[in-house]
Amino acid sequence: MSLSDLCTKHGDDMFGKQKPAGGRFPLLIKLLDCHELLSVQVHPDDTKAQKLLGEPNGKTEAWVILDTAPAGIIYAGLRPGITRADLERHLQAKSVEQCLYAFTPQPGDCVALPAGTVHAVGGGVVMAEVQQSSDATFRLYDWNRLGTDGKPRQLHIKEALASINWEAGPVQPIRETGGPSTLQQHLVQYPFFHMDRFSLTRSLELPFSGRMSIWMITKGQAELHSPPMDYRRICRRGDTVLVPATARGLSWNPVPAEGAATLLGIHLP
Repeated sequence: MSLSDLCTKHGDDMFGKQKPAGGRFPLLIKLLDCHELLSVQVHPDDTKAQKLLGEPNGKTEAWVILDTAPAGIIYAGLRPGITRADLERHLQAKSVEQCLYAFTPQPGDCVALPAGTVHAVGGGVVMAEVQQSSDATFRLYDWNRLGTDGKPRQLHIKEALASINWEAGPVQPIRETGGPSTLQQHLVQYPFFHMDRFSLTRSLELPFSGRMSIWMITKGQAELHSPPMDYRRICRRGDTVLVPATARGLSWNPVPAEGAATLLGIHLP
């Protein structure tokens, strides 16, 4: 059964009071392996997506870095003081990278990218991406590359410039914290989803009671346990689990032979 079918047939059980209008699943969860540098993109917010694309919502997203090669790089936001006129000038000169804030990512970094943030990633970065359910993307710059047909890929400069949040500035990574016991680290709190990181060294009863939640194992292994049915399942790095709002009494438990595990917990506000 697809997520769309679940939303339609079991929406109340899935979402509780957070049931989305129209029955559309509100989030996309991805694992991305960015060997090459992706194009510089901008996602519109809900208002701009409706105006420019006729789509119901834009795309706010967040990344969590799982692994990175020495050449890995993230561009997130504009450098301090960069104006629209500056960016337009560098677009003409094909030197947009001079306008972008860049940093070398570390495993565990979280990068919050509200709609309107200019961004790109590549050079061997593996990451988890959580976003609003939308394909609203404007390609601002493609590093002067040619497509498979020998021609430059299509850009959406007018729409991208109209979608940029010019007040946002650089995006600093949220570094991973650690501790001796089960630790909850708040990562992002958007109007569209919240995301927390949990360092699991002892049993953790699932929080977010009465809300649908999505869990991804980003390090180690963890056992999901439901006492009423004595259901147990070992989840490994990269596994993703959807827990309906009506689920009760579930817990995550560390796997003794594996040591501490790290999990992302995502839920609707």
